[in-house]
Amino acid sequence: MRAHELAENTYSLFATLRDTRPLVHVVTNFVVMNQTANVLLALGASPMMSWAEDDAAYMSGVSDALCINTGTPVTDRISVMKSLMSLAGDAGKPVVLDPVGAGAGPFRTDIARELCALAPAKIIRGNPSEICALAAGHSSTKGVDSGISTEQARAILTGHGRPDRDADDLPSGATALFESASALVVSGNTDMVLGPDKMVKISNGSQLMGAVTGTGCMLSAICAAFFAVAENGFDAAVASVAVTGIAGELAASKLTGPGFFLPHFIDSLYALDEADIHQHLRAEVFCLD
Repeated sequence: MRAHELAENTYSLFATLRDTRPLVHVVTNFVVMNQTANVLLALGASPMMSWAEDDAAYMSGVSDALCINTGTPVTDRISVMKSLMSLAGDAGKPVVLDPVGAGAGPFRTDIARELCALAPAKIIRGNPSEICALAAGHSSTKGVDSGISTEQARAILTGHGRPDRDADDLPSGATALFESASALVVSGNTDMVLGPDKMVKISNGSQLMGAVTGTGCMLSAICAAFFAVAENGFDAAVASVAVTGIAGELAASKLTGPGFFLPHFIDSLYALDEADIHQHLRAEVFCLD
C-alpha cells in the first residue's frame, strides 16, 4: 500500500466517522477529561466520560467504542476499567488501551498488564517506553515520559509475528502482546503503527504536541472513535495517527509556542478536509513478513 492509498483510506474512515458520530466511552485521567471530550466533538464523534461502576453495564451497552486510559489509577477507577474492558471484550466492541506510565514502577505496570489481558482485539497506544514495558519488560519510563526513542522501540517490537524469526529470538512477552492486540501505536517524533505483519511510520505532527499535556491521551480517544467505524484496529490506528498528526501540524504552523496550541488543534480537527489529508500525510509502509 502506498502513501496516497493510505490517504484515501484515512479520508474514507474520517468521512464515515463524521457521518455516523460514534458514541465513544472514555475513562481517562483527570488531567485531560475536558480537552479529550472537546477533541472528540471537533473530530465528529460523541464523547461519554462516565466512570461510575453502577452504570458500567448500561454505558457499555450503548457505546460504540471504549477507550481506557490508566493515567490516574485510583482503586475505584481500576475496578471499573476492568469491568468495562471485560464487557466490551465479551460484546466484541472496539477497545483502546492507553497504559499511561507502564514501566514506571510495579503498581502502574501491573495494572497495565492486567488490563492488557482483556479484550483481545484492542488497540494499545502508548509512548515507546510504555509499549516496551508491556512487550519486553523494559522499565525505562520516566514519570509518564518515555526513556527510549521510537527507533529503539522499533528494534524491540518489529520482530512480532515474523515467521522468519524463532520464538527464542523475540523479546520476552512480545508475541503475547501481539496476541492481545490488533495493533500497537507507538507515539514519538515519528509515530509507528504495528500489526503482526506490517508497520506504518507516520511523520506528521509538531514538537509543540509534546509541550502540551494530554496529546497522547487525546490520540488514544481518537483511535477509539476511528475503531468504531473501521473494519479492523490496524486501519483505525493508521487513520487516527494520520489525522491527529496533520491537525497538530496545521495548528503549530500558526503558533510560536504551546500556550494556544490546544484551541488551534481543536479548530484544525474541526476544519480538516480531504485536501488537507492528501496534501500533508507523510507515511511509509513496511512489510514485516
